[in-house]
Amino acid sequence: MDKNIKIAGELTIGDWLRLKVSLESDLGKDTLWCEAYDFFEKRICTRYLKPIEAIEKYSDVEGEGFAITTIICSLIEALESFRLGKVYKRASKGNPLDETKEYFKSQPIFEDFLKNHEPFSAHFAVDGLANNFYENVRCAVLHEAATRSGWKIRIDTTVLVEKHNESLILNRALFVDAIKQYMCSYKAELLRSNELKQAFIKKLDSICETA
Repeated sequence: MDKNIKIAGELTIGDWLRLKVSLESDLGKDTLWCEAYDFFEKRICTRYLKPIEAIEKYSDVEGEGFAITTIICSLIEALESFRLGKVYKRASKGNPLDETKEYFKSQPIFEDFLKNHEPFSAHFAVDGLANNFYENVRCAVLHEAATRSGWKIRIDTTVLVEKHNESLILNRALFVDAIKQYMCSYKAELLRSNELKQAFIKKLDSICETA
């Protein structure tokens, strides 16, 4: 393991390993966990949110919402896996999952995130909507560079997801805002939950191991 590899902005594997020793000796120390959260925040911001801001800065409203939505959709699974302390693994009969730290199916991870965490759950708890979004937005933009089944990506609506005639409209600006709100609430949850802390450590360790 190369301890000089950067995993969160300028923060390295070595930085994480040093902090981890202190975290495991005192799970309840908020100042240490604020430092740990910095790894998460800097990783997400430098690799996802800042690139989105760059796209928005030069936006001509000519379709760049598809790029922004694709970035967010690629991020959601990672956010949920931090809560679970799990990493994706393509399993087989000869190489089975260790379900304490690995998962194979992306769909339930993605849909659970939308249905169970604010501010997304206020919009996606409607029966079947998270599945609809997964299939016709997430999978469609990642694999086909398009949406399906009447989904549209816009910026001029007032709610995250809105039904209009036969279409469902995703407001891509509110989609980004919702991710930022989630990250703030996740920090508060992390500071008070030992279960989330243990999962966080497992996830960061796995990132370091495969970097």
